[in-house]
Amino acid sequence: MAALLKTLEEVKQYVSINKNVEWESLEPYVKQADRKYIKTLLGDALYTAYAATAPTESVPLKVYELFREASANLSWFLYMPLANVQVSDSGISVSSGENHKAAEWWQIRDLRRSFLDAGFSALDEALKLMEANTADFTGWETTEGYTIFMELLVKRTETFNRWFNISGSRKTFLALRPYMLEVHHQYFTARLNAATLATISEAVSTDEEYQVLDLMQAAQVNYTVAKAINSGMFDLTAHGIYQKLEEFPGYRAKTLDEDQIHRIYQERLTAGEEYYKKALTFIEANPELFTDYETRTAATYIKPKNTKSIVGF
Repeated sequence: MAALLKTLEEVKQYVSINKNVEWESLEPYVKQADRKYIKTLLGDALYTAYAATAPTESVPLKVYELFREASANLSWFLYMPLANVQVSDSGISVSSGENHKAAEWWQIRDLRRSFLDAGFSALDEALKLMEANTADFTGWETTEGYTIFMELLVKRTETFNRWFNISGSRKTFLALRPYMLEVHHQYFTARLNAATLATISEAVSTDEEYQVLDLMQAAQVNYTVAKAINSGMFDLTAHGIYQKLEEFPGYRAKTLDEDQIHRIYQERLTAGEEYYKKALTFIEANPELFTDYETRTAATYIKPKNTKSIVGF
């Protein structure tokens, strides 16, 4: 498998490496990092092109460098647990010597967190540039990494982050997608037909259409958070919601307790309902814009029972 980084000297452009590290030791983790974190975001064609040749245009070159920066940091994140460990036919041992000793577990943990943050930050910045300049990335719009959000009203990381903090993380945004899709069908398609949803999604002609789209996006985000915090797949902190990482348990410290989570659950659910009601009011008040909207007198979306439990919908 080709990789974005091919030599130790290239890795050193982005992270500080001890002179004793050999490329043969790090190379497997470079390939793992690319496969696990980068290739699925770029798509096979664009990843293969970048692995072969650096682009020359301004924006693609910036994106290329950011993905290489991400690859370097995430490779070190994956490699670090084994950096001080030697494996042989005699067993597993830890390096030691007169002038050095193996790092403490908490030192390794903090370093890994630093590399992980740096890698994800580079990925998020790269994807932000790509989303804002799709014409510069031929074919990317047809890859799953891009198209899986096209059926939703919230299509971009920055839109979600506007209504609830995910630290601009595309990785968290991708993990939230199934819950957004569930919200879309449980609430939106139950009350609005496909033609009306298409009109809202396109929002190309009037301020009223943009306002409805804004309200619907706010509803989708808040409903999604209410669902996601009960799933066990995310950490909820005072600063936002983050995807839990299997490879790094406890990545985000100081998660909220059950009472705090329940309060936020109720707040987000209520907010979602209020934004949705306002959107429907705008739609019904502007029939000349939303010509396909059909009034449905029966209640078609379900309000979860208000209980103390934070078990999912």
